[in-house]
Order: sequence, then C-alpha cells, then structure tokens
Amino acid sequence: MSDEQQDLNLEDVGAGADEGAGPRKGGLFSGLLITILKWAAIAVGLIIVVVATVVITMNIRDKGRSSQGLAAVSPEYVDKADPLSYTDVIDQIRGQTADETPAIFLLKVSLGYELNDKLIGTEIGARKWEIQDLLLKFVAQKTASELNPLAYETIQADMMNLINRILQSGKIKRVVFREFSVVK
Repeated sequence: MSDEQQDLNLEDVGAGADEGAGPRKGGLFSGLLITILKWAAIAVGLIIVVVATVVITMNIRDKGRSSQGLAAVSPEYVDKADPLSYTDVIDQIRGQTADETPAIFLLKVSLGYELNDKLIGTEIGARKWEIQDLLLKFVAQKTASELNPLAYETIQADMMNLINRILQSGKIKRVVFREFSVVK
C-alpha cells in the first residue's frame, strides 16, 4: 500500500504543477479585453490624426483671408437693418426749384423711426407742419439738375439731419421717398 500512496502523491504533485504552467483563464485582463482596448486606442489615434489634418488644412486655406467673417464677404449681410416704424403724416409737398426757369417738383416722404418708440411718432405728428415747411424750403433751394435720382441718397440723408435737428424726443432713422418727381 505504501507504493500506492506514493503513486498517488506523485500524481497530486504533478497535477498541480501542470495547471500552473498554462494560461490563466477568467482574469481581469483576458485576451478579449486587451484586443478591445487595442482597437479603441487605434480608433482614438485615427480620430486625432483626422482632426489635426482638418485644422491644418483649414488654416492653410484661410491664411490670406480677413478674419472679419461673413460680413466682409457678403455686402447683403451688412446692409440689412432692423425694421422701422414709418409715419406718413407729412402731406404731399409741391414747389418750384431754384433754377432761372423754375421746374416744379412733387415730393411725398415717409419718416422711419425705432419700432417701439411712441414718443418720436407723437412728436412727428405734432411737428407735421414744421417738418413739411422745412422739407419744402430744402428742396426749393436745389436746382432741377441737383434733384436727379443719383442724388436721392444724399438728399435723404440731408433731410434726415435737418429733421433730427428740430426733434427733441428722439431721432428718425430714415427718410423714404414715396414719390419724387421734377417737371421742367
């Protein structure tokens, strides 16, 4: 029996040694987890390379451009303004030009002011006749050649400045011609 016990003891010892020599199974860092981490690192690396390439390419492309953005590129974007309230209380203005042989002019204007500014609208209504007289005298000092369509913007700006000088509760933002004709 002692021989049998020795054989058993040798097998027990040998069996334990064989199990420790093979790969461990079920540990925290198994082969599957390591493979997943490796592919995740590769994906993150590719994303970093793509982003860096895009940033460098955009910087090279935009090197000669101004940094003002869309406003510098598109004049339509710059010209857009907030909407205004308009009043048509100024009656039609008819008069004669300052020419040697006077021409007759006919003018209808609307005055634009801030959308929610009730005070300026009220003041324009109260000063209606004063504004109408001011505009009549201003246009009557011009010659027919000075009242051509190429000068409309300048005339509108001058009218706006004249009207704003007499207003106390605010300023108008725009003078709009509804009708402007000069007959020689």
